[in-house]
This record gives sequence, C-alpha cells and structure tokens, in this order.
Amino acid sequence: MSIKGNLQNKVYTDRRTGVKRRWMEYWKVDRWLSVRNKDADWGPTLVAFFSITLAIFFFAIANEDIKSDKRTEMVDRDHDKQFDNPWNLNDGRFTFTLGNTYAEPQNGEKYELITGLGSSLAIKNNESKDKDPFINGIDEEMDADQWYRSYPEISAIDYIVFGLIGLMYPYGWYGKRRDAIRARVEEKFPDFLRDLAEYWKGGLSMTVAIQTLAKGEYGNLNDEVNKMASQISWGVSFGEVLEMFTERVTSPIVTRAVRMVDEANRAGGRISDILLAASFDAREIKALENERRQEVGSYVTVIYTSFFVYLGIILVLASTFIPAIVDSSAATGGGSMSIGNLTIREMNEVWISSMFLYSLMVQGIGNGLAAGFMSTGKLYSAFSKASFLLFLGWFIFEIMGIATSVNTPQI
Repeated sequence: MSIKGNLQNKVYTDRRTGVKRRWMEYWKVDRWLSVRNKDADWGPTLVAFFSITLAIFFFAIANEDIKSDKRTEMVDRDHDKQFDNPWNLNDGRFTFTLGNTYAEPQNGEKYELITGLGSSLAIKNNESKDKDPFINGIDEEMDADQWYRSYPEISAIDYIVFGLIGLMYPYGWYGKRRDAIRARVEEKFPDFLRDLAEYWKGGLSMTVAIQTLAKGEYGNLNDEVNKMASQISWGVSFGEVLEMFTERVTSPIVTRAVRMVDEANRAGGRISDILLAASFDAREIKALENERRQEVGSYVTVIYTSFFVYLGIILVLASTFIPAIVDSSAATGGGSMSIGNLTIREMNEVWISSMFLYSLMVQGIGNGLAAGFMSTGKLYSAFSKASFLLFLGWFIFEIMGIATSVNTPQI
C-alpha cells in the first residue's frame, strides 16, 4: 500500500478517553507529503484567489447597479431642494430593500406598496416629495408630500462595502484560525519539552519517553503527543515523527525547538540540556508575546474608541444636523443661507451623507489595519479587524436609514 494509504488508515486510541481516532486526515496527509517533497503550500494562495474573486464579483454587481441607476435621473424643476421623483433614488437593477417600500399617493388614495421582501426588517424612514414641482420653496407652502422608504436598503454603495470586506475577511479568518490552532499547541509545548528532558535524564530512550508522556495531561497538545506515540509504536523513525509533528503544528517556536532536539539526537549530544534550553526559549517567547499584547492593548482600545467617537459624530451630523440645514435652505427657495459667519450656498443631503459613509469606510479600514498590526504584527489580524470595523460602521449607518447613493442626484 502507498504511504498515503498507510497514513490515512492508521488510527490510535486516546489513552485518557479510550476513543479511537484517525491520526492524520486525508488533507493533512497530502499537506505533509507536499511539504516533505518541498512542494509549495497552496492554502494562502487559494484563499487570496477566493478573496479577489469575491471582491470582483461584488464590484461587478455595483458597477451594473450604477449603470442601471443612471437611466432614471433625479429631478428638481423649481430648484427648491425637494425631489420631484425621490423614488428614483437607488433604483438600480440590483438594488433591493429588506422591507416594504411605499410610493407617493395616487389620486388621494393610500400609499401604494411597490416593492418588498418582507416587513419584519423594515425601519420606515420619512422622506419628502416636492408638493408642486413648478413652484419654488418661497412661493409654495412648504408642506411637501411624504412617502416612505424602508431600510435597510442595499444599493451600489453597499456592494462596494461588501467587496472590500470580501477582499479582506477570508484571509483574516484563515490566518486567525491557523494561528488559534498554533497558539493552543504552543501553550503547553514548553511543559512537554521539560518533561521529556526529565525522562531522558532518568535513562529512558526518546521513544519510550514520548510513549510515556502520551499518558500525561498537556491540554490541546495531548492529541499531538498521542499521535507521536502511536507513530513510534508502528515503527516510524523518531526523526520522521518529529518532522510530521512540526508540519501539523506549523509553529515557528515548535519547529525551531524540534529541529534543535532532532539534531542533538543525531549527534549524540546532551539532549536533556538542549530540551531544557528549548523549553526555556519557547516559554520566554510566549511570555514576550503576552507582554507585548498587554502593552499595546491600551493603544488598541484608543483606536477603537476613536472610531466609535467618529461614528457617533457622523451619525449625529447625517441624521439631524444636515437634514435641518437642507430643510431651512428649501424654505428659502434653495438660496444661500448663513449660520453665524458661515454662508452655505449649496447643499445636497444625499451627497453629504454619501461622503460621510465614504469617510467612515476609510476610518474603519485605517483603524482596523492599525489595531491589527499593533496587536499581533501580522497581516491577517489587520485584515480581520479592518473588515470587522468596516462592517460594523456600515451596518449601523445602514439601519439608521440615512440615504446614500453612488449616483449623486444633481438638484
């Protein structure tokens, strides 16, 4: 039988629970054989390809949505900052609302339901339609007709956000998952090396020592120690056992220590001293990592706090301050208005809200990348935190019902 078949069919019994397990699954067999044969690890490449493909998919949808949305322009004939056809805002091919959307009244009847994917998620948001599109805001009574648009509404600008998240999150999740597995093993690895040195000093061979240690308690490392003991009992050489162990764990700390032990075992040196040195070295590295994480924790907290403060300010401006100014401008027929020494000549509420969302996207990505690099110094952590802050900012912005659009209405 081939080496792959042998590796797949081997099982071992957990001496603590009595459960039989297959010690190397099919994908792990392929991975170990590939690494042993000096083949490239295609895992990160496949994740990167998937991320780029997912991002391109969402960007393509956003582009098509923008093109179809441009076919119905917004109109303001009397230039009083009141839309004549507000329902044409974000009506692209792939725009949809997670709730009911109501159009203008028809001949004095009720508001007519025109689209909907269910009302349970609807958050109704009042919007206004110009009462008379041929009379400006000064001459007409500024009591615009109201219609209702439900939120969340998914349009082109949201697909751009999804594309950015799709570009970053898969690699962030993949790296975080592999790092979590590696960290669980590294936690007990120094204790394993120390005990292995003690058994060696007691006169046991490396093979017997590992088989004895398989009965011990090493947390998440128990499974790996049992696999090593089972492999040795099947006649696999100690060097190959260590090599397979390092390739399963993929930890720089474990790889360096195991290589030291393997070389010392081949050279016939004082393996116990090297094991103790490797144990001390691994423990110090983990202690330094924990110390660094604690030291930068306060800075990461400051980064998160600054993002949420910025988010709060943006929400207040977009939901209360800007609409109030636009309403005041509409009451004067769309002319300029003054707030203290500030003169406002032109204001487009949708354009400003869209710029706020763009700035929130930049803030979320930038803060997330900074927090990730400061906490671990690894790219996957930066991508993971950046995608989280980007999604959180977009989600809160969306459920607030603030109107945004890639195609800014020209009024």
